[in-house]
Amino acid sequence: MNTTGKLPDNLSIPPCPALLQEVMKLARHPDVEPEKVAAAVRRDAAMTASLLQLANSPLSGIRNPLTSVSHAISFLGLKATLNLMNNVALRQSMEDGSRRFAKFWERSSLCAAVAAQLARKIVSNSPGFELSPDDTYTTALFHDCGIPMLMRHFPGYRETVMAKSCQGKNIHEVENTHFSTTHAIVGSMLARSWFLPQFICQAILHHHDTTIFPFPGEQIGQDVCRLIGIVYMAELIVDEHLCQENPEWERVETEVLPCLGLSMQEFGEMKEDLLCFLNGEG
Repeated sequence: MNTTGKLPDNLSIPPCPALLQEVMKLARHPDVEPEKVAAAVRRDAAMTASLLQLANSPLSGIRNPLTSVSHAISFLGLKATLNLMNNVALRQSMEDGSRRFAKFWERSSLCAAVAAQLARKIVSNSPGFELSPDDTYTTALFHDCGIPMLMRHFPGYRETVMAKSCQGKNIHEVENTHFSTTHAIVGSMLARSWFLPQFICQAILHHHDTTIFPFPGEQIGQDVCRLIGIVYMAELIVDEHLCQENPEWERVETEVLPCLGLSMQEFGEMKEDLLCFLNGEG
């Protein structure tokens, strides 16, 4: 079993795009001028077009179309715009022209948007609760990004995982047995190479490890547990929206909700609100 984070032979991590690195570097300066960031983004026509398409999707909750990168940064904020760039760049880094991952990225984007909305709702209901919508968006977007990488590297990955999962097997056990790694390991390595914060990389690495909830410690803190918990909740909501089964929720519900200070009723109300949001009813 691979527990060291070593990648299988010939499986390489897509490098963080130069444009994304440039924008992240600019964004780290507290006094950066938004127009300077916008000018950098505009040099890449494909990124600009895809960024505005995402920014104008119903998931962004905007009422008037955003017509430029400058407009997007002004309306959404720099960090949220950078999250959308990560979304675009992640897709572009794994495209092979076949669009076979289109449904995967659709679900990832939905999960990211729902995770951010959940964070806002939890914080508004519990003042002082530390939870960043931008961090939850990033975690939900990246948490399963190792899956398309493994699908590209191992032609039989999808069929093997689906067949064993139908038999009740844990996905990480299946991945370790057949492919000598897991999508969480691969995803966390990509997240590190794309300069994501350490606690987000940890959340990606441990997002299938439910044993962390009762006993968060120095290495895996409460912030990591909360991010993972929100990802589980976002996946449940999105899967219900997409009419897909989510067998994991029953297994983690009693750990996730206390971690986030929620009762079953409170989460049920949030879930209904967000299903309305996804259905364009709110």
